[in-house]
Amino acid sequence: MESSATLGEQTSCHSPSSRARLFRCGARVVLVGRSKETLEEVASELENDSVVVVSDIGDPTAPQAILDRAKAAVGHIDVLVNNAGGGEAAGPANTLKPEDADVLWALNLRAPILLGGLVAADMAASGGGSIVSISSGLSQQGMPGVSLYSAAKGGLEAATRSLATEWGAAAVRFNVVSPGVTRTRLGSWISSNDAALHKYLEKVPLNRIGEPEDVAAAVLFLSSPQSACITGQVIPVDGGWITSSPSLA
Repeated sequence: MESSATLGEQTSCHSPSSRARLFRCGARVVLVGRSKETLEEVASELENDSVVVVSDIGDPTAPQAILDRAKAAVGHIDVLVNNAGGGEAAGPANTLKPEDADVLWALNLRAPILLGGLVAADMAASGGGSIVSISSGLSQQGMPGVSLYSAAKGGLEAATRSLATEWGAAAVRFNVVSPGVTRTRLGSWISSNDAALHKYLEKVPLNRIGEPEDVAAAVLFLSSPQSACITGQVIPVDGGWITSSPSLA
């Protein structure tokens, strides 16, 4: 990835050390997110004069504005990492509110599709590139209370397959990394609870949770020329969780 430019959305789901590892590969990085303080903290760990763009990717106008600002700062984009995600809409389906669903889907599904399409068109005009989205094992495993989130991540994986066929002839690749429980803030409800962790690990063949570096390594591989013949794929980074029992419960 020497002399390439990488556009990546940031949330708090990966540790600073893993993000630094991911981007210490010769790329100039454009970091996108809502918190300027967090973005600047990450940027301080990276090389090659990274760029900070403060934006709410869930806003319908954000994808075009983000691409415009990224191109103005670094020129052609070689890699896009759709990492933004999460949401507060959880609970039994009969308690969910339409407005909560709209916010969650805008962030987890609409944003990566729209931004991915815009960036793919730009990549196609410059010889190709790689777009990697972060999904979740919950797209394939059932668990009570997360129907909206699971549906959004499942939709992102389905969209990735369509986008891979849409842009493959232009040498633009689309893939997904699908983590299981990972030692991050978002995974702390299991990783910091001994009883919950034990119950989860009973269903994980490798008997371990993921580390941020595990996810970073998969994203780096899919971003690099080493994966030049891989597109439209979902790569689980979950210790084998999705091969076992269909529920955390």
